[in-house]
Amino acid sequence: MALFGKKNNNSSGDDSNDGTPPPESFSPKKAKTFFDRAVTVHQSGSYEYAMQMWLNGLRWDPNSLEGLNGYLKSSEVFSVENPKKGVSKETKSAVSTKGDVGKFINALLDFGLKRMDTGNAIKVTVAAAKLNLTEATTKLGEHALKLALNDPKPKKDMFVKLLDAFESVKAFKLAAVAGENACRVDPADADLQHRVRNMLAQSTMTSGGYDSDEKGGFRKNIRDADKQLKLEQEDSVAKTESTKDAIVERTKQEFEERPDDLPSLEKYAKALISRGKGPDELKAMTLLNQAFKSTGSFRYRKQAGDIQLLRARRALDKIESAAKKSPDDAEAQEKLQKATQQYQKLHIDELKLQVENYPTDLSLKYQLGVNLYERGEYNDAIEQFQLAQGDPKIRRHVLNLMGKSFRALGGWEDAAITTYEQALDGMTDENSELGLDIRYGLMDALAAKAKKDNDPEAAEKADKIAAGIAIQQFNYRDVRDRREEIKGLITELKS
Repeated sequence: MALFGKKNNNSSGDDSNDGTPPPESFSPKKAKTFFDRAVTVHQSGSYEYAMQMWLNGLRWDPNSLEGLNGYLKSSEVFSVENPKKGVSKETKSAVSTKGDVGKFINALLDFGLKRMDTGNAIKVTVAAAKLNLTEATTKLGEHALKLALNDPKPKKDMFVKLLDAFESVKAFKLAAVAGENACRVDPADADLQHRVRNMLAQSTMTSGGYDSDEKGGFRKNIRDADKQLKLEQEDSVAKTESTKDAIVERTKQEFEERPDDLPSLEKYAKALISRGKGPDELKAMTLLNQAFKSTGSFRYRKQAGDIQLLRARRALDKIESAAKKSPDDAEAQEKLQKATQQYQKLHIDELKLQVENYPTDLSLKYQLGVNLYERGEYNDAIEQFQLAQGDPKIRRHVLNLMGKSFRALGGWEDAAITTYEQALDGMTDENSELGLDIRYGLMDALAAKAKKDNDPEAAEKADKIAAGIAIQQFNYRDVRDRREEIKGLITELKS
């Protein structure tokens, strides 16, 4: 492999047949040559070429944190200076290779250009874990986990992939966090809960030194077994009822001994919420409102409001379940309709209060916009979406729903088209669930414009999008029927 310039997979005698150096042929010395060159190139301002040098060095030493950190620095500057521009075909070709190392390098390239994309972050973490790169997996995985936690519509699969990656490099604490969140998305998965309990136990053993035979390991920590048991009880995903009772009693005693200590109050409230017996949630709300009044800190009021919403949602679910069992019962359906409207109003009022107190939290504005959209208040929803689109983590989701809102208003087809096009701009995976939804919305808006304005060009664009969706997923929604309608519209407009 030439040290600089374009890669040649066949120029190194110890490369494997697929173009990836086998582990025994990794060479930190060769990698260092690339890294030194990358530093010089970065300082000259040629950030794309610097990215190429870092990645070529990482092919020879994937475990190098110097190479990883240097690449992330160069790619960050390149992305800031070129927000809508990717790297050239020449750069992609120069770093392209096969095998697991190649997958890691290619995933790094995508991640470096769009590091706020949750899919990219998870993909590069998984690739690093497959190479057993402990430090890289941990560093990249922590970032991916934060993105997944902030995703407005988190999916179980996101957290399971991270759980697998963290477990493979023995990052058990991070694995447990990922697993706990996967359980929250799918609380019915008993096998997953059992696996997460094992992760929690392994995390405790590792961090506490219980798996160590060295002096200061087991013998040192056994003296603190009672404290460790308390920590395990409080961290456990699946607590027994007796454990929950014990935690409530312990935190209650600590709070009563120090009634002005806010951490003690919060631990007591958290224990009550976790146990969830009878008036526990009401007691927790009282404690949190008490803390809000005494400190003026809105986060306590927010926690109390979240509990109120949880209780209201639970009550609505019961009414909804009863209505589903009696679809012909007019009284049950009317009761469900009223309860749904009441819950929506409560949720929107609570979110408005939170937005008012956290004006810089764009995710709250997005949540408020979603609820307004679902209630049919499209003008107000658009206002919130316009404010929330500044958050790069949720921007595409925001623009997608903003486009739907413009479309629902009627007569705003051009605004909907522009918004959908902004959502697709620079999207790396237009065939993802979100990508298909945005493209379908754009197709629908273009078809509506074509019909309204007698615009055959818009109809042809809509037809092209419909064809692309059908090629990817032939049974996606009603895209086949819609395409037939659009083809009929094109014939009608041209004639």
